[in-house]
Amino acid sequence: MGRIRQHVNPLRSDLLAIAVARLDVPIGAAVEVELGSAEAHFLMDRAVHEPAGFYVGVEIRREMVTKANQESAMRGLAGRVVSVHANMTTDLARLFSPGQVQRFFINFPDPWFKARQHKRRAVDQDLILGLLPLLAPEGAIFVNTDIFDIAMDAMAALEAQPTLRNLGGDWRFMRQSLFAARSRRERQCEALGTRVWRLGFARR
Repeated sequence: MGRIRQHVNPLRSDLLAIAVARLDVPIGAAVEVELGSAEAHFLMDRAVHEPAGFYVGVEIRREMVTKANQESAMRGLAGRVVSVHANMTTDLARLFSPGQVQRFFINFPDPWFKARQHKRRAVDQDLILGLLPLLAPEGAIFVNTDIFDIAMDAMAALEAQPTLRNLGGDWRFMRQSLFAARSRRERQCEALGTRVWRLGFARR
């Protein structure tokens, strides 16, 4: 497999028309979804710690999806950790049924630092509005980033929703993760001592 691109413009026309179908979710399993899951190490960790769940990675890079599913199978997690090639900005309502997702995770979304690229940033009001109908009555949304501007944009988008409550307190970040699982980027931040801004919002 060749080199996998690290950043992909989600607004490219060919990525706005990906053919996706409703996922076949095991009956009774709590569904957890990571948006922009890359190699899905976070979800594989979650599956080890919480074996009863069903874990779905939504990733726009097809090559990364293939790689993640191969590793999941190699680790014996193929029935519980699934990566799908999809665009989080357009495809989620086709992948999941209303109220089906227990938790959404957005871990270290692409920063797109240049001002003209900010429209490509994943976490905004439109994305959150798209997640809410899919969230279970007791569901939650978690965001982790090492970029303060992205953390504040996400905070504003989440605080604007009256049906959500901030688990850290109004307009506050969480002190620590509620989960033992770590993404590759999070492990790097911890090793370097880089601050991670954590957000958790649950249904009221």
